[in-house]
Amino acid sequence: MRTLPKWVNKIHEADKIEFSSVHTLCFSPDGSQLVVGAGEKVMVYDPRDGSLLQLLQAHKGAVHAVAYCGDGKKFASGSADRNVIIWTSKMEGILKYSHSEAIQCLAYNPVTFHLASCAISDFAFWSMDIKAVQKHKVSGRITSCAWSPNGQYLVIGLASGAVTFRDKVGNEIQRILREAAVWAVAFSKMTLLVTDWNETLSFYTIQGQQTLKERNIGMAAVSIMLLDSLILVGGVGGWAILTAEGVPIITTSQDWVWAIAPSPSFNNIAVACQDGTLWCYQVVFSTVHGLYRERYAYRENMTDVIIQHLTTGNKVRIKCHDRVQKIAIYKHRLAVQLPERVVVYEQGDVEGMLYRVREKLPQKSECSLLVATSDSLLLCQDTKLSMIGRQIPKSWSMPAPIRYVKVTSLRFEEVLLLGLMNGEIWQVEPNSGVSMMILQTPASVRCLDVSASRGCLSVVDEASTCRVYSLPSGELQYTEENVSSVSWNSWCDELLSLSGGGTLSIKAGHFTSATQPLIGSVVGFQGGRVFCLQANSMQTINVPLSHAVHQYIEHKLFNEAYAVACLGVTSSDWERLGVAALEEMSFEVARKAFQRSENITFLSLIDNLQERFDAGEKRDVIHGEILAYRGRYTDAARAFHSADRDDRALNLYVDLRMFNKAQEYVGEGDGLAALTRRRAEWARHVNEPRAAAEMYLAAGDVKRAAQLMAETGRRDMLIELARKLDKGSSESLRYVAEALEQAGELATSADVYQRLGDYTKVAQLAVAAGEWSRAFSLAREQSECKRDVYLPYAHKMAQENKFIEAQKAYHMAGETATAMRVFTILVGNAVTEERFSDAGYLHHLLASQFLDTASSLSGKERQKSLNQYEYNERHARIYHAYDSVHKCVHEPFSLSQPETLLNAARYILALLDGEAPPGVSMFCLYLCLAKQAKALSAHGLARQMLDKILGLQIPQKFQESVELLILKTRASSGSEARDDEVAPLCWRCRRHAPPLCAARCPHCHHSLVHSLATHEVLPLVQFKPAEGITHEEAFDLIERTPLPEVKDEQNTSDAEILRIDHEIDSNDPFLDKVEEEEDEGVVVCSRGNLMQLSPASVVIVKRNLFQPLYFRNMLPELPATACSNCQNLFYLEDYEIQLVVKGHCPFCRHPAEHLKNEDDDAEDSMLNDSTASTPGSPGDHHSWR
Repeated sequence: MRTLPKWVNKIHEADKIEFSSVHTLCFSPDGSQLVVGAGEKVMVYDPRDGSLLQLLQAHKGAVHAVAYCGDGKKFASGSADRNVIIWTSKMEGILKYSHSEAIQCLAYNPVTFHLASCAISDFAFWSMDIKAVQKHKVSGRITSCAWSPNGQYLVIGLASGAVTFRDKVGNEIQRILREAAVWAVAFSKMTLLVTDWNETLSFYTIQGQQTLKERNIGMAAVSIMLLDSLILVGGVGGWAILTAEGVPIITTSQDWVWAIAPSPSFNNIAVACQDGTLWCYQVVFSTVHGLYRERYAYRENMTDVIIQHLTTGNKVRIKCHDRVQKIAIYKHRLAVQLPERVVVYEQGDVEGMLYRVREKLPQKSECSLLVATSDSLLLCQDTKLSMIGRQIPKSWSMPAPIRYVKVTSLRFEEVLLLGLMNGEIWQVEPNSGVSMMILQTPASVRCLDVSASRGCLSVVDEASTCRVYSLPSGELQYTEENVSSVSWNSWCDELLSLSGGGTLSIKAGHFTSATQPLIGSVVGFQGGRVFCLQANSMQTINVPLSHAVHQYIEHKLFNEAYAVACLGVTSSDWERLGVAALEEMSFEVARKAFQRSENITFLSLIDNLQERFDAGEKRDVIHGEILAYRGRYTDAARAFHSADRDDRALNLYVDLRMFNKAQEYVGEGDGLAALTRRRAEWARHVNEPRAAAEMYLAAGDVKRAAQLMAETGRRDMLIELARKLDKGSSESLRYVAEALEQAGELATSADVYQRLGDYTKVAQLAVAAGEWSRAFSLAREQSECKRDVYLPYAHKMAQENKFIEAQKAYHMAGETATAMRVFTILVGNAVTEERFSDAGYLHHLLASQFLDTASSLSGKERQKSLNQYEYNERHARIYHAYDSVHKCVHEPFSLSQPETLLNAARYILALLDGEAPPGVSMFCLYLCLAKQAKALSAHGLARQMLDKILGLQIPQKFQESVELLILKTRASSGSEARDDEVAPLCWRCRRHAPPLCAARCPHCHHSLVHSLATHEVLPLVQFKPAEGITHEEAFDLIERTPLPEVKDEQNTSDAEILRIDHEIDSNDPFLDKVEEEEDEGVVVCSRGNLMQLSPASVVIVKRNLFQPLYFRNMLPELPATACSNCQNLFYLEDYEIQLVVKGHCPFCRHPAEHLKNEDDDAEDSMLNDSTASTPGSPGDHHSWR
């Protein structure tokens, strides 16, 4: 570090003879103005050349202080005339205020920009918003003042040796006492610097505590300022630059320096002298540093050494507490030269940044270079090289001054390479002391470096020429011009970095250099980083090495290219290296390159090709694969052809959709068809479905053609194709049918399936289209279609909450378990909800299903099914009758007549066989019988039922009504009983049965026939044809016109005459006396008897799988009829009333309206002659489209 005078001015008074003493000066914040107080004048200079910008003459006394505001908008001047003037940056006075004494010093607050003005014994604060300036008294003469960096405290130095701390309102908060008068104070960060008349510099905290030790600076300083971390002092005897700890660096002698100030923007120092001289100095900072690989050591604050790791950026500071003159670093050693000694440090650990003092060597002599080796230190001065720190010192004298020293190793020996001013290169071995000249260059050596393998030496001379020599032969390899510094790459032997002329050049081997702009000099090159010294700082620059990699690739030097690429290149560079190596079949380098770029595709390709090549695959085939991957398809096809692998070339062109070229490698026949098929695939992918379909058809692939037509909606093409194909092409027709179905052409697809005879598929399509009528028709015509029709219909009905229809459909589909599960749930729900009529209807449906099932069975299975039919039919009749009984008991009003209710309850008791079905209450039956018998005056029957009720547990809510009924019944025991009136009449024997007898006459054993509307006994007598008469013959005989009756022509006037016609009476078996031993009570009719019967009085019940039952109505005026569906018997009048009121049969719920045509009924009915109704789903009106 040194100072150079930049300019100097001698300031005179107006008479040009007497000089004006310069007491104060300051710089503007931007460094563009230098304000000087000389005599009574305020002068503004341009600090660049010392020209006077403005002379301000407003004071009438000597100007003692000037200060510039931190905002750069104003400055202040204070004079012995006791006035303070505020000036703008344009040198215009805007305000003036006064003290009672001469102004001694001024200081602006760095935060609030308030001005502190100090007179001899008081001080004040001023700002733009203060109208009246308030003064604060001080006990002592004020000499100096300074604000703390945070603007909270004002420190005032007094001639009494005291330093007082004041807050922003002027109150004293701290005081420091010195032994001598305090002349200057300043802040370095939050440390207070104090100089006194004893030539000492002291350091204090804000709290008034002394921190560092006091320093004797050799002068009584009256001014103190900060230059970065350095301290500027001026006073009696001159001025000096000190370190942050007060160690002198530079001392300049002057008679008396009143003020010293640094420029904020330039390394300039302004010095104000008593003799009227104004000096401006240029401060030149010399760089003291050392570099070994990525560790850079440099001087900071003149007394500290910073070791920086250029790769990681980590730093460590070593405080030397003295001026650092030289630094040397090598491997684990660090040497620092101080004014009186050399301190050697060693690295604590290999990778760490901790350095410990190893030894201290006394050394006062100056040197131009300090050199450190692994175990010694050397000083270089002019032509002499000396080793210090050894027991036996060594020295070497060179023929010319030494310009550059490089520590390296040659042949496993640590050596020094010396570059001399006469152009010679010397080699010195410190351990052995041997020295010799190895090269002679044309000009003075500026710098040199040796390659990582020690095979090349580069030398830069004063002519800015770099020459590269081979070692140890010394042969010149090449020359580079306009070079100021050079460095070999420490990781790669082929890379050389050169700087000069504002550019950085990276040279690989003998190839052309790659350049980029660079300000500074290259001092190190490691991997992909260049260490560059720019001004006083070391910068790490990442340099691209792509050009070197590309140069090696162009010359097919893949190993060298890989070595350079490992230092750091982009992913695209790795890709280029990998591809180039792969094309030359350098698999190892290619694999490593693609691993770096993480290209899984090429890595898989390399593994595959390597395996095939090792297995004996021809080189041309492997090369062709590589060329194909690189897009050189023609060359790849030629390579395949040369290896007799035309199939590979064919696949290549087909994959590329280059079918015209592919035909060059294919023959006729199957190969051409395969090519056509692949071409069709391509047309399909490029959205040309029509062309693709035609190509598939041309290749004979009807399946793919049909699928493509369906996927793209080409219905017209599919329909046309279906018409062209004949029935013999069944497989092709099936493909077309499937495609038509996929395309939504269900009707056409069904026609094609029908041509193929696949009725199951036709039924499925009908179901899919919602054409249930056609589906049911197919199910009836083709038994194999039943499941495909009825099962979807069952699911549909279940989704629509039509569970009865769903149960029927499950049964028809053969899903017996599902049908039974649905039936069980429906019956259980109906019984739980007391819908006994529905429960009866459900049992009737199940009975009908068992009857239908029995028709297709035989043997035991058939009998089992018939037993189930009889069981469910009996339950259906019970629940049907119990519905009115339950309503009579539980509802307050009943629309049924007492006779009807009594008949229903009696009918249920007759049907019960053991335990009653779920939901049927014996209490309700007995209570209903008792109530209706009481109502009909059948007191005996009523008492009988009440006695049975008393044997049961009576529900609480019926307790009172039952007790009342018992009382009423007992009270009417004396009245006339009419039990005979409620007893059923047997029309076979014309006798009454007991009141509770409803099944069979106890006298003649004739089965009583009941109407399922009112449950009363019908006047029907069962008969059967005599043996030998078939049922068909019996039907014919009954349908014939009966023989005319013989009429008596005699006039009997009004007399009542009983005529017995023996021929007729004897032929009427219905009037014959009943024999007691008859078991069945069935009348047997001969042919003549059958012919005598009137068809209107005969009712025939026809049930599937059962023999017809013949009944004769003994009261023809009350005609009876049988339901056409369930074949149960009713009075015709009652049946017709039920049809009108309910619209269906009261038992089986068969609708009243029937289609005229039996075929039409069969077509519309899902179950075809079963008890199910025609399905009325919305799908009945769906079209095939």
